[in-house]
Amino acid sequence: MKKIHWIVHKVALLIAFGVLILVGFIYFSSERFFPEKSSQGAQSVEIINQWDLPDILVEVSGISYMENGKIACVQDEDGFIFIYNLESASVERKIEFAGHGDYEGIALVGTTAYVLRSDGTLFEVKNFENNLLKTNEYSFDFPSNYDFEGLGYDQKKNRLLLGFKSKTEDDFKSIYAFDLDTKKMKDQPVYKIYFNDPVFDILDMKPSNKMLQPSEISINPDNGKIYILEGINPKLLILDSTGIPEKLHVFKKKQFRQAEGLTFGPTGELFISNEGNGNSGNILHISLN
Repeated sequence: MKKIHWIVHKVALLIAFGVLILVGFIYFSSERFFPEKSSQGAQSVEIINQWDLPDILVEVSGISYMENGKIACVQDEDGFIFIYNLESASVERKIEFAGHGDYEGIALVGTTAYVLRSDGTLFEVKNFENNLLKTNEYSFDFPSNYDFEGLGYDQKKNRLLLGFKSKTEDDFKSIYAFDLDTKKMKDQPVYKIYFNDPVFDILDMKPSNKMLQPSEISINPDNGKIYILEGINPKLLILDSTGIPEKLHVFKKKQFRQAEGLTFGPTGELFISNEGNGNSGNILHISLN
């Protein structure tokens, strides 16, 4: 009887050992046998530096460069602006401006921060860095199914650019503008990005709204070009200063798990933030070819 128990025990150990070997093999070989599902034409980019963010920013959804190596961040759930210091790799401050909500973008205009909620509400946070901050809200008459995600400051025209992740039209993607002088939204799109534009040929797919689902918008201070980021199938569309598509960079999912934030440093350095999506959120300083 003892011999039978010993044999059973030995067989169980061998099975367990075999399972561990199989799991390890699958884990270390998964990239080879199950390639990442990146879009057609995806290429790796040079990552100059990477900052892994604390748990409070695992769902970082918008970033905006401040000064002295600091970046203002918002996340999907709470009405706080987080000041992240790149040098110390830590959150220096968190500034409450509103309650719970799905916040998707942030743009800085002097001492005022503008934060975009996914329902299209804009929060104007004046003097956001001191105790005298004041928050104003602006809402707009858009269909309830419009899912706002992109927010960028157009300094030259003193306006904010806003984009939608969700489907709005069949043939093009709209970019709207909020005038900072009148504090009103323009009635018509200021830019239309048509899905049949040759810039999308690299994707090798039928023209549709799935070609571009913006998560962020920013303007390069060096050349005035408009950068539109997508996080679902990570890519970066560059428009010239008049809104004409110039270049589409398709990213690999391995490098950009869920690209949600985009901002530029004072000399044109490009920063992209990723939500954690099961890991830590991060900020990447990258270089494009």
